[in-house]
Amino acid sequence: MRFIMHLMILLIALPALANVDKSLQDQLVKMAQQNQQIRQSLDKYDPESVPLALQSIATKMDKLHTQTLKEIIVLHGWPHKEQLENKGIQAIFYLIKHSRDLSFQQDMLPLVIQSYLDKEGIAGRDVARFTDSVSIKLGKKQVFGTQAEFIRGKIIFAPIENEDSVDLLRAQMGMLSLAEYKKTLEAFYSHQE
Repeated sequence: MRFIMHLMILLIALPALANVDKSLQDQLVKMAQQNQQIRQSLDKYDPESVPLALQSIATKMDKLHTQTLKEIIVLHGWPHKEQLENKGIQAIFYLIKHSRDLSFQQDMLPLVIQSYLDKEGIAGRDVARFTDSVSIKLGKKQVFGTQAEFIRGKIIFAPIENEDSVDLLRAQMGMLSLAEYKKTLEAFYSHQE
C-alpha cells in the first residue's frame, strides 16, 4: 500500500517536473554566477582604480548577458516558476537588475512586477528596490522609499513620489515603514563609522 502511495505521488509530480527547462535554468544560473563573480572582482577596487582590462571584461559580459536575456524572452516569453524553478527566476531577476541597459530594465519592470504578483519567487522588497532604482535612473521620484544615502551623518532619501502613502505601499510589499527603515539604516551606518 505504501508503495502505491509513493508511486501515485511520483506520478502526480511528474508533469510539473517535466515542464522545468533544466538547460535554460542552468544557463541563467551560470550567467548570474559569472555576473556575481565579476562584481565581486570590481568591488575589490576603488571605482577610480579598477583596471581597464577588468572594466572591459565587465562591460562585454554585461552586454552579452543582456543580449542573451533579450533573446531568451523573445523565444520563451517571461519564464515562470514551472519552467525555471525558484533558482532560475532568481537568476533572471538578478541579471536584469544588474544590467547596465536602462531601456531593457525599464521594459522588464512590468514583467518583474507581474512575476511578483504571480508569486513566482521574487520578494516584494526586491521588486520595490528595483522599481525605485529604475525610477531614479530615469530621473523620476522613487515609489517605495528604498533609495537613500548617508550624508554627513544623516540618512537622506531620494525624492519619494507619494510620501503620504509610501508606508501603505511598503506594507503591501512586506517592508518596514519608512521611519523604521530609516532607523535601521541609521543603526547600520553608525556602526560603519
